[in-house]
Amino acid sequence: MECLMDVPMLRVWRKYNLSKESEHPKKVIFDMDGVILSEDCYWNTAALVVWELLYSDRYLGRPPEAGLPTFKTDLSPQEISAVRRVVFQDEQVISFFKKRAVNSNWDLAFYTFVFQLTLLFQEISGRDLAGGVQVEDHGIMLKHLSHLSSLLSSRDDWSPSFAAVIENWAGEARWKDLMGKLSLQVPGSFKGLVENSYKASSPLWEEVRDIFQEWYFGEEQYRELFSREPGSPGKKGLMHEEEPLLPVSKVKDTLRQLKEKGMVLGIATGRPYNELNLPLQKMNIWESFDKKSVVTFNDVQNAEQASSHNSDNISLGKPHPFSFLKAYWGDRFSDDDLLSSTFPRIEPGKCWAVGDSMADLLAAKKSGASFIGVLTGLRGAVDKSAFEKEGATAVLPDVTFLPRFFEDNK
Repeated sequence: MECLMDVPMLRVWRKYNLSKESEHPKKVIFDMDGVILSEDCYWNTAALVVWELLYSDRYLGRPPEAGLPTFKTDLSPQEISAVRRVVFQDEQVISFFKKRAVNSNWDLAFYTFVFQLTLLFQEISGRDLAGGVQVEDHGIMLKHLSHLSSLLSSRDDWSPSFAAVIENWAGEARWKDLMGKLSLQVPGSFKGLVENSYKASSPLWEEVRDIFQEWYFGEEQYRELFSREPGSPGKKGLMHEEEPLLPVSKVKDTLRQLKEKGMVLGIATGRPYNELNLPLQKMNIWESFDKKSVVTFNDVQNAEQASSHNSDNISLGKPHPFSFLKAYWGDRFSDDDLLSSTFPRIEPGKCWAVGDSMADLLAAKKSGASFIGVLTGLRGAVDKSAFEKEGATAVLPDVTFLPRFFEDNK
């Protein structure tokens, strides 16, 4: 038999059949944001990132739109709400990207900002000012923004258009294909500069993520975690405003009932470990989850950097199936095994992935897990009919309905 199989397939076949000898437990794997934890804090953070990049004198330095405060780092809750309302157009921008399987709030900030950067390129090109652009060949970086802005004759020459984000530029594109669609909107004189910038994990993307972390952690915690000074001092940190999505007592009771039914509980989240551990510890539910079944952004990042099967440097975050596969199999398989063309799909009836987004659903389907949608995510982003159309096993109002679902579907 060995001579008929290639080596990767044989290795996975052997491990899979060994795992069958000791029955793999049934698992329920939870996404976190919009399922157990509220995303409000993250959406506020993403909006502040875009606002800073567009209106701070450190970056593009445009005059603020009506309804927006002048840039500063010490904002009231009312001012933060105003920024989010304008930047995300009363959540329409968030919904636009959520429907297109953009799952990470780092990506939400990046896509929203890069769309405005594309509009700026169009403005500069339309005025025949592209010849004045002074940017290194490796691409656009944040240090170039003030120069790009200075090419316009006055501060009032160009303003961002947040409403334009939700127009029909994307077509049916989802996830990684969105950036290709956006690149088509970039004028020819700038295409070479954005080729290596308009993609996940590019240097520009990492710079946007760093500003996100400044706002989320705050100045002191950012300095402690990353051993460097924040770009804009004075940020207090929105992480302290994290809230559970549902009453903690109901969440704890739900998890207890699932464990009593013999389920192993796992997590597949785009959050880094340190942004997951703190709120779950505060809710006193961290110990409900099997630690070998917890997958965070850190695990995804490590696999992206180390896997021999990721030579194209694609994102392994959802809707890629890696997170759910790793949360289900634990340490039974290496990351390389999970990312091979012969990866071990999850057997039907062995795993249920619980999420609130299209990215969760697509990742679950690719992994072989059954998907249970919950309607506690952003209203209008994904509804019951959209989940059902894509093949969800069930759609529930929230996670507290899970024990009844399993009782009715023994």
